[in-house]
Amino acid sequence: MKLSPKAAIEVCEEATRRGVFVGIVEAGHWYNPGFQPDMSTRWDSLKFYKDIDIKLNNDIAIENINGDVTDGYTAFLITVISQVSD
Repeated sequence: MKLSPKAAIEVCEEATRRGVFVGIVEAGHWYNPGFQPDMSTRWDSLKFYKDIDIKLNNDIAIENINGDVTDGYTAFLITVISQVSD
């Protein structure tokens, strides 16, 4: 599902409330009727999973979204991780 910047931030906030880790944020552009991802704006936090608490991680994801919006990106894909196996 492609998300507006506002909706992407709301997903990150809801993930924090539910104790779910935001693993990937992908920014892109919405061109009616499609989403064009820009792989140069992918934010992947999985490497931090064991080092950072969920709230801090998800706050960093929101900061990333805000930065991408400033750079002109209009749509986002969010990947959440409920648990990671070792």
